[in-house]
Formats: sequence, structure tokens, C-alpha cells
Amino acid sequence: MIAQNYRRHPEALALQLVLQWGHRLVWALPRPTTRILRAIRAARGAAFAAAGRIAYPMKRSTPAWVREATQRARKLGKLVRKAQRALEFEAPRKLNGFAQHLRDMREAFDRYVFNIKSNQA
Repeated sequence: MIAQNYRRHPEALALQLVLQWGHRLVWALPRPTTRILRAIRAARGAAFAAAGRIAYPMKRSTPAWVREATQRARKLGKLVRKAQRALEFEAPRKLNGFAQHLRDMREAFDRYVFNIKSNQA
């Protein structure tokens, strides 16, 4: 079905084939023997010749100083993570009524100073 559609519309095949070709066009198919297949092959060749070679973007290389800086940054991050210390805060908790009452009483008793003296001197 797909091959039949491409035989009917060879320009669709030429538009969908985005391949990187060498200095000349080399087809993977054997030389067509029928007149219609030769016409299709000629149309494909003309389409590729008109479009020209496809220029693929070149991958930029990263400079050495950038790679070295990222390595040092990773090492520094590891050292900082190792040196960090967990901070322990006394998080306020929601207490029920009785526990809240006990905490209030403790705070009240902490305000007073008690001195215990022995009578046996």
C-alpha cells in the first residue's frame, strides 16, 4: 500500500527522504526495468539534485576550561554536602488539652526559685 502510493506520488517520497548523501546519489534499489519505475527514479534524482545536499548541524565541542570548572563545582558541592550539619529545632507541636495544661504548669513553676533547707544542722 505504501509503495503503491509512492509510485503514484514520487514527490512525496522525495520530500520524506531526509538522508545524508555522499558526493553522488547511490540508490539501494536495483536498476528499475519498467518505464514507470525509471520515471520515478528520475523524478527522485531530479528532486534531490534540486534540493542540494542536506547540511546537518555540527555539534559544538565544550571548551576544556568549562569541563574543568564543572568538575570543580561538582567536587565543591560534594564537600559542602558532606560538611552540612542537620539543624535540630524544637518544632512546636499541637498538644491536646491536658498536655497543654502540663506545659503551662511547668512554665509557671520555672518562674519560681525553690530553696530546700534541712533542719538538722
